[in-house]
Order: sequence, then C-alpha cells, then structure tokens
Amino acid sequence: MQKIVINWPRLFRYSLLFIVFSMSVTIFMLIWFSSSLEDVWNNGISFSTTQLIISFELSLTLFIFISFPVLLFRFIFFFSKMIYRGRKPDIAILNIQTLFNPVNFLLFPSLLSPLGMDYRRRCIISLILLISLYLLMMLIIN
Repeated sequence: MQKIVINWPRLFRYSLLFIVFSMSVTIFMLIWFSSSLEDVWNNGISFSTTQLIISFELSLTLFIFISFPVLLFRFIFFFSKMIYRGRKPDIAILNIQTLFNPVNFLLFPSLLSPLGMDYRRRCIISLILLISLYLLMMLIIN
C-alpha cells in the first residue's frame, strides 16, 4: 500500500469533468422532453430545485452504469496480467504461499515481481473505485 499515490489535481479534473458531464446530461434531458426550443428556454430559466436534483441523480446513475462495467473490466484485465506476468518465476498460481487462492497475490506483494507490483497497484485502485462507486450507488438508492 506504500506505493499507491493519490494524484489530487487529476482527481479534481475528473470531478470537474463529472460536473460538466452532469450539466450536459441535464441540458440534453431538458431538450429531449420539451416540445420546442422556446419551451426549452422557458423551462431552463425556471428550473426548480427538485428538477435539478432529479437530473443530477439521473446523470449520476448514467455515470454509474457506464463506469461500473469499465472498472470491473479494468480490474479483471490487470488482475489476469498480474497473475500470469507479474508473479515471481518460482511462484506457482496455486501454492501454499497464496493459500491456494490467486486473490492472495493482492495481499502478499512479496510474491510479485516489480511488474506485478504495478499491476497490483492498478488492481487495488480499480477495487477502491469499484467499492466507492458501489457505496455511492447504495446512497442513491436509499
């Protein structure tokens, strides 16, 4: 866990990107459900707080539906690369050192090569993002 670095400017850019994404989805929904452009303009000016909250929750839900499979695929991809290319040459996939469980490669970095440590870092970041996304999804539902 000592090699995981959080890049705060990058995270800030992603949060700004999400704000732009949610605003564009809100504008798109406003245009889609209006009958004319004049109606869009009038509804855009008199946008209520409840409509804004609903559109924000819809854009957040769309964001979750897009990013959840992407993060899951990213974890599976880097985990498989870590298992096949990142372990040390004398370590088998199923052995007593991993307690016959390949997931334990994430817990025991001494079994990995430097390339495997990089794949492990990417797997852990994907898992952290997946868990935070799942918790965010649970907050939206409740």
